[in-house]
Amino acid sequence: MAAESVVHRSQLRVRYAETDAMGVVHHAAYVPWLEVGRVNLLRAAGAPYGDIEGRGLLVVLSDLQVRYRSPARFDDLIEVQTTLIALKSRQLVFEYRVVLAEQGNICVEGTTHHIVVQRATMKPVLFPADLYALLEPWLMRT
Repeated sequence: MAAESVVHRSQLRVRYAETDAMGVVHHAAYVPWLEVGRVNLLRAAGAPYGDIEGRGLLVVLSDLQVRYRSPARFDDLIEVQTTLIALKSRQLVFEYRVVLAEQGNICVEGTTHHIVVQRATMKPVLFPADLYALLEPWLMRT
């Protein structure tokens, strides 16, 4: 994971509807949590997703990788740790770690790749320079 200075942290409480018959969080429930982390990072950077869409742009998902490591259960407090690991002229890549907030156990690790497209045409376009500048300080440096 990235340096602490560029990790955005979002906390959520596991809802009963997100669990399965075994009493653990269903595998599909983790993906929306990654979106919560990503949207919150964009907002914290000063580039709320609504503002991006207001410019006629969409940040569409092109790849999703998730590795399940340990279960979360109903009413657990979880933390979604989100890091921007790549920022290119037309692409953003985020890395995630979902952990049990109180114990620190890793539940899920994941990565999403996104392409910036014009809403009207769904064709890739350049990410606006002012938004790029807002996100650049959040970029993990290796």
